[in-house]
Amino acid sequence: MITTISAILCITFAASPAESKLTVDIGGSPPVPALYELGIDSVLASDSSITVLQESVLQWYLEEGYPFAGAGYYFISDDSLIVNTVPGRHALLEEVRIEGAEGTRSEVFERLLVIEPGDPYSREEVNAWVSRIEQLKFIKVAGTTELFLGEGGNLVIVQHIQKGRAGHFAASMEWQGDYLEGAGEVLFLNLAGTARELEISGKTTEWGGFNAYLRYREPWLFGIPLSAQLEVSQEIPESLWVNREGILSIIWSFDRSEIIGGAGIWRGYPPDGERQKYDYGLAGITFRTGSRVQQGWDGIEIQLEARSGNRTGQDSSGILTMAELIINGNIYRGVIGFGGRLLTGGVMQGDWFEGLLEQLGGQETLRGYPENAFRAVRYAVARPEISLGETETRLYLFCDLAAALTPFDGMRYPVGCGAGIRGMSGIFYADAAAGFPFQEGLGSARLYLRLTASI
Repeated sequence: MITTISAILCITFAASPAESKLTVDIGGSPPVPALYELGIDSVLASDSSITVLQESVLQWYLEEGYPFAGAGYYFISDDSLIVNTVPGRHALLEEVRIEGAEGTRSEVFERLLVIEPGDPYSREEVNAWVSRIEQLKFIKVAGTTELFLGEGGNLVIVQHIQKGRAGHFAASMEWQGDYLEGAGEVLFLNLAGTARELEISGKTTEWGGFNAYLRYREPWLFGIPLSAQLEVSQEIPESLWVNREGILSIIWSFDRSEIIGGAGIWRGYPPDGERQKYDYGLAGITFRTGSRVQQGWDGIEIQLEARSGNRTGQDSSGILTMAELIINGNIYRGVIGFGGRLLTGGVMQGDWFEGLLEQLGGQETLRGYPENAFRAVRYAVARPEISLGETETRLYLFCDLAAALTPFDGMRYPVGCGAGIRGMSGIFYADAAAGFPFQEGLGSARLYLRLTASI
């Protein structure tokens, strides 16, 4: 929404007919859109109705970059009104001001705007800018956009912003019987108010190992929407087995999408064999659309990534190609919500290492089953949910269904069902659920808990 406190108005009435519905003809360049596009259903031959028309026309010209527009209004008959507009000078952008984003450098937002002070003002570029701001992960709402006439006789933009969660500290656990598995995570989405991202996580394993992951993202290299991202990780898929991986990616951001390219190295150290190597290039794309509502994010996010490279180990080598597709989506209609996640991918070409295969099981992939319950050569997991609630605090039911080609047991079709509750209280967000393998019944239920403190 754009508001203004400045405009020039010129009104001339040739007659004052009785109040009736008018036919309105608006002339001028650039041409004013139809009345319904200005938010006007009809114009009556009354002072108040014509005043609304006057304000709407001049507001439209202001938003197009013509703060000095004028208009003359002439009755040529009792039911016909002519509006002649004079746009005046097309103003330049004089200044950009950010309100409501304390602690974040203004350049984080200003660099998303294509036009700079001194360039002709463009409504299209400003609308696209606001859309880009709303895609920032630490922004809750890009609010009102105000236009003012600056001291230099050109337009000043004041953009109001409502910040969201700039990151979190999280702890999670998974429990069944006498076994407890825990994890911790810290995430900064706006490190030091610069939009830099830092994520560090760790997780214990049933066999006494510790999985660790670190990701750092440096945005806007060379003053353009190009980011660099470094990821390093260590994984213990089973006792005495270690996997280590490093990935360097370059990310190009535009509108609601990101294109990713990079390279990675993976090294596997199985307990009963020589070192395994996989050096690869990667490419991917992400797309996110939707908006934040009271219940959460109402929209869809798609991530697609493929890797291909040389695999070497145990007297064998060859080209290995792998791919992964993740789709997250939510739709809220009143108190009812429908959503879920789709995971699919695996080995597309070549021989694999067992330690490289996708591990299915646990809260993030296949609820009701333990971590690393299945190693899948190729897989598809659907995680549908139905939830109930008027806010982010919601009860939900889930039923995770999978089809997985495993290296030793062939095709498997596990199903895990359960229920949970998730919601916000102050800075805390909690997700507690219980799930069980459908084939084994309630006696095999596992409990999940994730507690997040926003920063």
